[in-house]
Amino acid sequence: MKQSRIVAAAFCLVAVAVIAFSAYRLVNIGRQETSYEISVVLNNSSSDRWIAFKEGLEQGAEDYSIHLNIVTTADLEDLEDEVAILEREVANGAEGIIVQLCASSGAEMLLQGWNSSVALVLVETDAEPAGTYAAALPDNESMGEALARAAADDAGGSLSGKTIGILAGNQEQLAMQQRLEGFTQAVSDAGGEILWTLEKKEASLEQVAEQQADRHADILVSLENDETERAVDYLLSAGEDGILLYGVGCSEKNVYYLDKGTITGLVVPNEFNMGYQSVALVAQRLEDRKTERAEIGYILVDKETMYNEESQKVLFPIVQ
Repeated sequence: MKQSRIVAAAFCLVAVAVIAFSAYRLVNIGRQETSYEISVVLNNSSSDRWIAFKEGLEQGAEDYSIHLNIVTTADLEDLEDEVAILEREVANGAEGIIVQLCASSGAEMLLQGWNSSVALVLVETDAEPAGTYAAALPDNESMGEALARAAADDAGGSLSGKTIGILAGNQEQLAMQQRLEGFTQAVSDAGGEILWTLEKKEASLEQVAEQQADRHADILVSLENDETERAVDYLLSAGEDGILLYGVGCSEKNVYYLDKGTITGLVVPNEFNMGYQSVALVAQRLEDRKTERAEIGYILVDKETMYNEESQKVLFPIVQ
């Protein structure tokens, strides 16, 4: 009797082991056995505007068997220097690159000799001519239009009689050019007047203050995350009441000041999805599946709508 119990127990252990192994095989079927080495090059990589994006990268890396190397960078201002970073990463064994280009014009010429065996995916902004490379990016022209519509809606449906100052971001990037074009056209349609426009290299707090002193705008609009933070800093330092701020952003600082009411309306790209889709595109191109584009969605939020379910999923994807 004792021996039969031992045999039965042994049989059960073997059965459990077989079931566990089979379940493991089923769960992992179709997954990559080889982990690709992918480098990620972003402007000012330690900025908290990339928090959700990096979470998306990490989730994608887990799902697609990718090993990520996020390159430490400060502000990237020279395209040739950035391409040199990409070439260094390839020389060090990167099989794919995810990159936010600091400039779009001239990128095709610098990248035309790119090793086709190394997958290249652009994020947020495209190269010129647009569509040359795989890219994960939002509809930037539509985002600019959304800012103008938000301002017009808050003003009763028209911007007639309203004056606007623009912090236009890095206009060497195609994304910022498209946002500015979408915004200015929508403002014109709504009857608003643009008093001044500052590009990133010009938009210090002092220069914003000078512009406002010379040509005071009722509404400030910022087209990218850092410029929205700079506009917030200006409003806090100037102590002016009644100026409305609409901007693009996703950092904790911008979300905080949206909640505080300093920012009236915020366009937030789905950065988590942009990170995830960037990894998916790299994996697909390494597997010779030539998927070229992934359009990333965005939301428009204000103090009242930032805590609804849809907004929460985009603003705080880490805690979902």
